Amino acid sequence: MANVMDYIEWRGDLPLSVSPFNEVDCLAFCLISFIDLNGILPERAADGVITLEEAVARYLEAHPEDETPMGLIVPPQTRPLMRRMAECERFRHMRLRAFVDHIDENVQKQIAAMTVELDEERIFVVFRGTDDTLVGWKENFNMSFLTAIPAQLEAVAYLESVARDLPDRRILLGGHSKGGNLAIYAAIHASEDIKHRIVQVYSNDGPGYRREVVESPEYQGMHDRIINIIPQSSVVGRMLEHGERYTPVMSNATGLWQHDGFSWEVKGTTFVAAPSLSQDSEMIDKSLKKWTADMSDEQIEQFVDSMYRILTATNAKTLTELTRDRNWFWHLMSSSDPQSRKTVFSALSQLTGEAGRLWLERVLPALIKTKTAPKSADAGETVDQTTAAPTENATADAESTQPKAKRVPPKKDAIDRVLEHIIAEKHKKGKSKCATCPKRDGCPRLASKQQCK
Repeated sequence: MANVMDYIEWRGDLPLSVSPFNEVDCLAFCLISFIDLNGILPERAADGVITLEEAVARYLEAHPEDETPMGLIVPPQTRPLMRRMAECERFRHMRLRAFVDHIDENVQKQIAAMTVELDEERIFVVFRGTDDTLVGWKENFNMSFLTAIPAQLEAVAYLESVARDLPDRRILLGGHSKGGNLAIYAAIHASEDIKHRIVQVYSNDGPGYRREVVESPEYQGMHDRIINIIPQSSVVGRMLEHGERYTPVMSNATGLWQHDGFSWEVKGTTFVAAPSLSQDSEMIDKSLKKWTADMSDEQIEQFVDSMYRILTATNAKTLTELTRDRNWFWHLMSSSDPQSRKTVFSALSQLTGEAGRLWLERVLPALIKTKTAPKSADAGETVDQTTAAPTENATADAESTQPKAKRVPPKKDAIDRVLEHIIAEKHKKGKSKCATCPKRDGCPRLASKQQCK
């Protein structure tokens, strides 16, 4: 099925005067807002403009494609999309201005935005979604316990600045993911004279807000001008509270990967409508809302802060740096402090239920720090004791019974298999016996971190 790239081929020769600005045009600009245009676009609206065609030419000259990484979560089609837009009649002469890209680890803020002059009467203010930085992701999760985050406050200031510098233009706003959240927040908190100039606000699979924001008069006053587009199995776009109706669309991806705007199916000038949201989306939404409802703001904040401490314990600044090592998960867990792990495991166990609790309490700690017992008299093998993690009741029962028979291992789930693969990879590296053993797959010694003699 066609997507936004195909749309550029179909509609690229038609100016806005023939085919008006639409939701697919909005998504295209939201996607290319992830391109780093620092030093190419002026930072203030009053400092001048540059056409999209010229901006792309300067960017490609300064940043050859084979030398500039885009980050772990930015789709590889982003740069080709920007090039195609700069080559077609519909977009090439549109003028860009006021590019900002601010990251502040001290206040935990990540925001980027630019303004597109659609014509002589309208501007489109585009906010970037979450980028590759860990602090950007931390700020996202802060929305679960804060009424306002720094990026939202700066989004309001950005809109006010651009609107003052271009006082006669009607305003459209939009963004993908966190960018959609920032677009709505800026619109509802703008001054009254600017609110009257706002025509439409687009949120493409953007997370929501705390209930008090959605129920506020400011939000309700902008409600009818908000378009909230989400894929049929949306996860991100269902987070927190939304006051506007959803417009579910078809995606050729599955699960969380539907968040990628390049996967959204396009027909003509619109996305292909989905009949309803999927059962997976509904189930995940209910689970997440129940999970957060059962926790206080303080507990959520502790969880988010602990998770961030774990992620930054390796001194990584981005997701790309964090996952560069194929054993990144092992290193992440082993380098984090015990209290942070305990807080995170406790919160996640509430979300994942009993099966998740058992895995988080028994399997993962055993992988982080393995303690070995003396060889048993009958088996003559080293046994990993940390995986047992007996409770007080279990200990009492064991003391009151006869010696235990050999325990039948529980059926392994997908997570267990992933963790065993991590262990196997660690042993394979530099361990010639395990690396060359024909019985390595499924080897019980390998799974329990032992070595063949």
